[in-house]
Amino acid sequence: MSVTVRRLSRYTSVGFAISLLAGCAAMTQHPQGSDSSGAAAPAPALVGTQWSFSATDASEEAANFLLQPPSQQQLADEEDDRLRLVGSNGCNRLMGPVVLDESRQTLDIGPLASTMKMCPNPEQSNAFNRMLEDVASYQIIGSGESARLRVMDDTGYLLATFMPLADPAE
Repeated sequence: MSVTVRRLSRYTSVGFAISLLAGCAAMTQHPQGSDSSGAAAPAPALVGTQWSFSATDASEEAANFLLQPPSQQQLADEEDDRLRLVGSNGCNRLMGPVVLDESRQTLDIGPLASTMKMCPNPEQSNAFNRMLEDVASYQIIGSGESARLRVMDDTGYLLATFMPLADPAE
């Protein structure tokens, strides 16, 4: 009971903000499984897709992350060959190792390192970091811009839902 209450209170403010932002963002999405031309769009890949809590205006940075494979230089230099998480908790930059098993849909993130800027809401930024480190499994639901990434802890409790961001190069 105390673990459940602590987990709920730890993520309550982040979860509430996620729900509000995801609901607003969903109102601007194209119909399920289609792009603006109406053609079916594929589901985004977990690795290589920028995943965000919400779409924000240019003056704000949304909490987000991207899973990147090691570069050819890292492999050539015999550095760590694990996937890397890079992103932001809405204030500070994040980075850390990731272990992914796509066949079992398991994901182990961290430990995360981050920059140390003074944030207007440090509790929310820290809760986002802890939430990512608690992720144990994932599901990608839907396709195209309406796809959602759901991340769960080791008990199956839904921690957060993310949406794919358009490729910044587009």
